[in-house]
Amino acid sequence: MSAGFGGFFPFGAAFQWNPDLMRLHALSEAGIALAYLSFPILLVIFLNQRRDTPYLRLFLMFALFSALGGATHVVAIIEIWKPIFWADGLLKALTAVVSIATVIMLAPILPKLMKLSNPIVDSLTALPNRLLFVDRVGLASARIKRENRELLAVLFIDIDDFKRVNGSLGYDLGNQLLIRVAKRLNRTVRAIDTVARFGGDEFILLLERVDGPLYAKGVARRIISELERPFPFGEVNVQISASVGIVISDGTDSPADLISAADAAMYRAKQNQRGGVEIYDKSWTGAEAIAN
Repeated sequence: MSAGFGGFFPFGAAFQWNPDLMRLHALSEAGIALAYLSFPILLVIFLNQRRDTPYLRLFLMFALFSALGGATHVVAIIEIWKPIFWADGLLKALTAVVSIATVIMLAPILPKLMKLSNPIVDSLTALPNRLLFVDRVGLASARIKRENRELLAVLFIDIDDFKRVNGSLGYDLGNQLLIRVAKRLNRTVRAIDTVARFGGDEFILLLERVDGPLYAKGVARRIISELERPFPFGEVNVQISASVGIVISDGTDSPADLISAADAAMYRAKQNQRGGVEIYDKSWTGAEAIAN
């Protein structure tokens, strides 16, 4: 058996007798490297949009750990043909240090995460709840002010006469209906938008990057149309309607004010007609804007 490159016998030379085996190793290492290297890119994009994310340093450490892990697999591909064992060893040593540091950073945080008393996901529908929704609205408003462009819209959605459904069909079926309503709402919006359950039979929606009230009103009409389609439960078809209130913002309003305004517009729509849509107008008087 002859020596390899530069007096070394590269690990990859063991595959030279079987090209298919060598390709298998190279492709496997490439796939793992791609996954490892993609994760930090996606994470950095996410953190750039959500700069107030808790435990930011831990997320960045995870990104560095993943990037270094991907780099070790890239080096493994190179080593099939070229002996760079010292570089490989040093890179793996650095990866080991970062991985240990990541675990050390994570250890004291886990108990804090387990003690969190305010879940951010609705337990029935698996949608974000109002706590997470308020956070998303705040972040969207901050982006608008930072970039000085586009608008956002908040839509408040209420199922008309939902008590009738619970009264005639029972609470179990009512809960199943809310789960299906949540799924239909998710199908009507884009990936960048947020659908949340506000409570009871009320849902709330954040539309990001809208060009004005016309787009938001079109989404509201699409939601109403989607919810008016019958919901089949065995031999029973449940028919519902919804009223929608809309508020448009340039990012200068607080999340609480936006939710309150959308809620007021929804009540105004409900008073005018079932299945109606109303856009909040700041010219409304206090008596007209506040729901009874």
